[in-house]
Amino acid sequence: MLNNASRRDFIKTCGTAATTATLLGTSPAFSAASTGASSPKRWFKGNLHMHNQWSDGKPLAPWAIDWYKTHGYDFICPTDHNIFQSEELRFHGFGFNNQPSDLAAFKDETSLWKVITPTEGWPKLTQRYVDESIEKYGEEAVRTITVGGQTYVRMTTFAELEKQFAEPGKFLMIPGYEQTGGCHNGQQVHMNFINVREVFSYITAETPTEIFDQTFTKGKEVYRGQDYLFIADHPLWRYYDFSPKDLIAQPRIRLFELNNNSIDGRYDANPDGWKPEEFWDIVNAHRASHDQPLLLGIGSDDRHDYTKDAKAWSVVRAESLAVKDLLAAIREGDFYASNGLDFEDIQFDGKTLTVKIDVREEAGYRIEFIGTKKDYDPSSQSIEVQKGARNPARKIDVFSNSIGVVLDSVEGTEGAYTLKPEDLYVRAKIVKVGNESQSDWQSQPAAWTQPYR
Repeated sequence: MLNNASRRDFIKTCGTAATTATLLGTSPAFSAASTGASSPKRWFKGNLHMHNQWSDGKPLAPWAIDWYKTHGYDFICPTDHNIFQSEELRFHGFGFNNQPSDLAAFKDETSLWKVITPTEGWPKLTQRYVDESIEKYGEEAVRTITVGGQTYVRMTTFAELEKQFAEPGKFLMIPGYEQTGGCHNGQQVHMNFINVREVFSYITAETPTEIFDQTFTKGKEVYRGQDYLFIADHPLWRYYDFSPKDLIAQPRIRLFELNNNSIDGRYDANPDGWKPEEFWDIVNAHRASHDQPLLLGIGSDDRHDYTKDAKAWSVVRAESLAVKDLLAAIREGDFYASNGLDFEDIQFDGKTLTVKIDVREEAGYRIEFIGTKKDYDPSSQSIEVQKGARNPARKIDVFSNSIGVVLDSVEGTEGAYTLKPEDLYVRAKIVKVGNESQSDWQSQPAAWTQPYR
């Protein structure tokens, strides 16, 4: 049993069942049609990374899903660790194993069952979260069985959650999960698999590059013919655990978490190291200069504790609130990542990127057009970081500050930038003027377009 293990220690050694990868289009650039003004598309707000008691999130699944539905989200993908919310009867999962000595009481039962524990801690289920759901949905909403002095709680399956919360055209649930594990030395490589219902075992290897490569390839085999996405999660978890070089080496990977509310803001970045936004530019400078598909940035809150604000999400411009349309739009790069601000419109005509802010609060706004010049310095060096109170020992790749520079900026709510012959790509970022002093970059209200060239 792993009830006393810490989340960090467990993740360092886990390699349990999970699912994989997404096939994104391999077009080296976005076409004007992907963001054309004549397209009858709408913006849909969603989150593709969140947790509940199916793994190590704190609330029961109905409470968690309901939070998103009642807080303005149009779609959600529950991505619990190494598990899909199926009807298979089981008693073990990410960080816990509560197999009862006598299974007779569970004859003809289905789904995952977790034991109520008296004390808080990762990844425990305590009575307070059971009571939350009972208070909200009634006694009949929580099924329990007591065996050998332990009370087991049945987890609600995806099919049941979908029946309870999904509404055509109003709220969409997408199946998926987070494959969780790492390298033999403990470096973490987590990946989200969106629109899949099967799980395959985590592939452990010596390096993050090898894990990405083997997992992506395995996903193509397992999900052949299926419409799904593969996302490289939170590169800063636990602390610079994979490098821009790992995604430079894997141009097939088209999506990564640019901002992860739960993870990326919790550590102070090394003064000489990259932040996720810089990670993005480092990868795309290489890809653009080698005529490879650009890396797209997802916003995810990765919520475990729902007492904290959701600071990150993605807004997708799609023809309808249907899985196929959302995934198609994401593949085309027709979405933006946000942690507080919104775009009203984003247009790229093959040469000029034009953006307009959706102003919901009177404030000063700045639009930054960011990119990298063709003559950038591609060199890097590694720095050794010793183990500290909040970080493991790490080698961090450090890159030139000629990557990811502000090409132009505009004070106001509308702006445009026309690519110059020396530009590799351009993307836009919007910020509130006066919020730059926040020490945690994710606490600064912002939104990011995808890169264009």
